[in-house]
Amino acid sequence: MSALLRPHRLSPRLALGYLRRRRVVGASLAMAAAHRAVAQTPWPERPVRLVVGLPPGGQADLIARALVPHLASAFGQTFVVENRPGAGGTLAAAAVAQARDLHALGFVLGGPTTTARALNPALSYDPARDFTPVSLLVRVPFVLAVHPSLPVHDWAGFVAHVRANPGAVSYASIGAGTLTHLAMEELKARLGLDIAHVPYRGFPQATLDLVAGRVQAMFNVPSATLAHLSDGSLRAVVQTGDARLFTLPDVPTFEEAGLSDTSFFGWTGVVAPAGFPRDVADRLSRVIRAAYDTDPAARAGLDRTGTEFLGTSPAVFAAFQAREAARWTAVIARLGLRATD
Repeated sequence: MSALLRPHRLSPRLALGYLRRRRVVGASLAMAAAHRAVAQTPWPERPVRLVVGLPPGGQADLIARALVPHLASAFGQTFVVENRPGAGGTLAAAAVAQARDLHALGFVLGGPTTTARALNPALSYDPARDFTPVSLLVRVPFVLAVHPSLPVHDWAGFVAHVRANPGAVSYASIGAGTLTHLAMEELKARLGLDIAHVPYRGFPQATLDLVAGRVQAMFNVPSATLAHLSDGSLRAVVQTGDARLFTLPDVPTFEEAGLSDTSFFGWTGVVAPAGFPRDVADRLSRVIRAAYDTDPAARAGLDRTGTEFLGTSPAVFAAFQAREAARWTAVIARLGLRATD
């Protein structure tokens, strides 16, 4: 028999190596098949919670509820809004971070997914690690609203009054670490102002106490203040955007009031837990954008309050959060702030 046709006999050592290689290749193929199966698993497989870090009636809550029918139609599953206010939004963020079944989406406002760990090293989650960005929904400038008992009508008058009455003025925020807190603390340090901080669980309760005079000032969203500004129960002295709001054309920006490099915006974004499928995050962002592109009433509702709809991709939202984290973490470090401040 030709040597080429003669059966080749492997040594025991070579045979063992051959079997091991076959097992490794087989295991790799099986793992790849499993990954493909996971990647193709439909989402959602059960109802999805839209976790909002503010009480019912706030802007983030209203946005989430407006999106529910669009999401349900696009994904063929039930979506329910779950309000978890408190701790500057970190209670809601923690609920999303801990949703191991990936069937929770967070409607977050700034701090919980950017600066919360800098304020509280003992935080139960890591903002940089425990979330998947989905979409930056909206942004809106704040209005510095004051109670009419303060004898001020503009930013210069506000600063002069606070300096003349150290410790006599208090300001509300929607929680430690939110922009309504960090921005005022930065201005206090920058201008040498003595104002007491009073944190709340959300804009509605804080606004009620501001109108009642239990606190005297607050960076508030226009939607929560327009009616009170119209009836004189509140007064606006400055707004934080880079251009005047068409709904408040007489209220100047910080730049116009003589304070440069101070503009900032409140924002609401959607995040999912870490490990959330990237392709589903992309699809979610597209569905969210389409919901507002095809719903003129919802878009008009935002426009009336000076809120700008963005509806970005996950990548754009991730880059935005990184910039926000860098900016405000630097403020926290410079001022030595903690969640209890």
